[in-house]
Amino acid sequence: MKLAFSPCGSVLLLLVVLAPWLSGCATTPVDSAPKVHVALNQALDARDCPAAVNALEAWERSNPVPAQARLETAFLCLVSDAPNPAFEQSLRFIQAFPSHPDLDYGFYLRAMARYGSWKALHSDGAVPEPRRDIALARESFILFRELVQRFPDTRYRDEVAIHLMALREGMAAAEILQARAQLDQGNPRQALARAEYVREHFGSTQALADALAVMVEAHRALGQSDAADRARRQLEVRFPDREMTP
Repeated sequence: MKLAFSPCGSVLLLLVVLAPWLSGCATTPVDSAPKVHVALNQALDARDCPAAVNALEAWERSNPVPAQARLETAFLCLVSDAPNPAFEQSLRFIQAFPSHPDLDYGFYLRAMARYGSWKALHSDGAVPEPRRDIALARESFILFRELVQRFPDTRYRDEVAIHLMALREGMAAAEILQARAQLDQGNPRQALARAEYVREHFGSTQALADALAVMVEAHRALGQSDAADRARRQLEVRFPDREMTP
């Protein structure tokens, strides 16, 4: 997962923020600069997420961590495909700086971190366990929604809309996988309930055709021929190119 920019600035900007700690005053020997600040500088410069997190943990044992350090570390971990520490650092930023002018950025990083964890489940074409898939997708969806609800004018609004669409498609597809598994396990009633849920709550997704197809099969398995015919007609009208078994 790649992000094109960091609205809170580059590592160079962080060095400006940390200058009082990194350089010291004119009467202070150079070697008295706290090692943890130097370690964070080096980790950010090397794009080393684990080292940056370790530096922040060491820093926190003696002094409060500045907001910019949290944000830069969260962003570094996010673009380094380390969503869990990115989530943790962005969450700590939100908790420590509830009035910060870049608070929406913290919310954005937190949601993107969960989104990254969800996307990682599907890396290299993998088909994840549906319940884990749905849980992560739903959590990410909620975090994105919270971002736009709390900050309706956020600069990330358009990007969030794209991610929300992808998450809806993903959740619907995972629900269909579960419905298919229930059919295969001889539980047509449960499969039908799940397919109807997809039709009701994810009717605008590509999974609708699969939901109708599952409904046809589930109704047939339950001996409900009239209901099966109705679902089949809906499928034929909405998706005329979809092939169905007789």
